[in-house]
Formats: sequence, structure tokens, C-alpha cells
Amino acid sequence: MKPINTLFIFLTAFSLYAQDDTKDYYQYEVELGTDNDFLVFLTESDRYYTYGINASFRWRNEKPIFLDKWFSKKIGYFQSVGLNIEAYTPDYEREGTETDRPYAGWSYAEFDITYGFKKSFLSFGLDLGILGPDSQAGALQNWFHGHITGDPVLPGWRNQIENQFGFNVRATYAQTLFERKKFDVYGVADVSLGNIFAYVNPGINFRFGKFNSLATTAAFQNSLLANKTNKEFYMDVGIALKFSGFNATIQGDKIEDFNFLDSEFINNLFLNGHLGGYYASNRWTVGVRYMYSSGELSDNDSQQYTMLTGSYRFN
Repeated sequence: MKPINTLFIFLTAFSLYAQDDTKDYYQYEVELGTDNDFLVFLTESDRYYTYGINASFRWRNEKPIFLDKWFSKKIGYFQSVGLNIEAYTPDYEREGTETDRPYAGWSYAEFDITYGFKKSFLSFGLDLGILGPDSQAGALQNWFHGHITGDPVLPGWRNQIENQFGFNVRATYAQTLFERKKFDVYGVADVSLGNIFAYVNPGINFRFGKFNSLATTAAFQNSLLANKTNKEFYMDVGIALKFSGFNATIQGDKIEDFNFLDSEFINNLFLNGHLGGYYASNRWTVGVRYMYSSGELSDNDSQQYTMLTGSYRFN
């Protein structure tokens, strides 16, 4: 009888662990995403911010973490780590514009802490990585062109911005300004300071449909703070006015000369807009967002690309 009793106890314990009904939320989340101007319908562009690939892992903490005592009114918090690779190119398909901006690859690891509140959230982030050939962004694009899409291999990557260590310190804050059952308005601002990007980007946004609070919503990758019965289906549209002081993917290592606000290379002030759609159900979240920028380059050419994300939550 003892082996039978032992097996029964083991199966019972395993079943209780698998169900984990003691918590009304999931402990972990994984996410994959990609950005690409190729995904913009009815256009054929491959320039400026040409692609990005990212993967993230998030987890909720059971114990106090950094700055926890400062935010006593929070509804929850979580941490996140991620890996990213981004590629930037000139408008190489248009004759005579090969030098409108340099080729640049930026690969980095990121760490974030997010605090959620009743009608707002606040996050802090740190990026560490390599800008230059060792990022492998150019090698990946040329491999993809040569083996998958059949597009031209780009010899310009041989003259990309040289290797340099990169870092950014980031923060994002969003606050609900007006809300109804299926419509709300919120303000958001994100800030970056580092030797890759230095900017302030405040904006106003509108949501339509069935959505959670900003602290638990899919558009900001905050679904880990939602409960297990999480349901969202909504559209998100917004506009932002970005003040850019430095962009190393255009200016290279000019930050070493403290060459901020150099309008010869970049527009210091320009508009960003987006239109997104998000769906979340229990463990799963998917999102698509169309991005438009009036142009960060001094020649003021606009930029369009689409972001796709998908995530899965679990215990």
C-alpha cells in the first residue's frame, strides 16, 4: 500500500502546483516582437529605421525591490530583461541619396522595472550594447536579403558607423486624463539619456474598445500585472512631439565632442504618430502598431514602419 499512497500524494501535489489556484495572476511572461518598414501596406520602402527584432522575459517579484518603499500606493510591479537588434540604413533604393544617413547597427540588452498604479504607471530602464559592425545588424540584414527575400545585398554595410559601447538610461510615465467605459484619453512621456539616444517624447493618446487600466494594458507590455481572466480588445491612437538632442545612429560618436542639438545632422523637433490594435485573452497577448514620424533627418524625409508583438504568460 505504501507505493500506492506515495504515488497518490505525488500526483495530488503535482496537480495543485500545476493549477496554482492560490494566485489570481501569472508570475512570468515571454514576448517576441519585430519592427519593419516592409510591413507597411501599399508601400515599398527600406530606409532609416529598417528593422528591429526583440525578445523579453518578465517576472513579478514577491519581495520588495528597488525604490519599492517610495511607491506605497502601487498596485503591483514587475521586472524585465530583453535582447534587441536594430538596423538603420540610408534610402539606398533612391538614386543620389546613398549618403543621406550612415548605415548603423545597434544591438543591446535591456533591464526594466515597472510600477503600476490605479490610473498610471512608471517604468525605469537601462540599455547596454554595441553600436557598429559587432552588432551583427548588417550581417543579419544581408543574410536575410540574400537567402530569404531575394532583395539586393547592401555593400554599404562595409562603411557603417564604427564599433562603440552604448548605453541609455530611460524612463516612461503615463497618466489617465479622461475615461469612460469604452473610451479614454491619457498622456504619456518617455525620456532617454545616453550616448546612443538623448530625447524627450511627450504625447497624448486615445483608446477605443475594451481595455484595462494603463498599469495592466497590452500596449505598454504591462499585461503581467493583469489578473488571469484578462480580456482586452481595443484600438490605440496617439501623437507625440519629440525633442531629440542626440542620435548616435545618425551622428556616430560625435557625442564625444559634446555636439548636442546639431541640426546639421538631425531635426531636433519632429512629430511622431501611431495607430495600434491589441488583443489579450488570459495567457495570450498580440499587438500591431503602425508608426509614423515626420522625420528625424535634417532633410525632413518621413518614416513609416509597423510593429508586431506577441506574448505568453505562465506560472
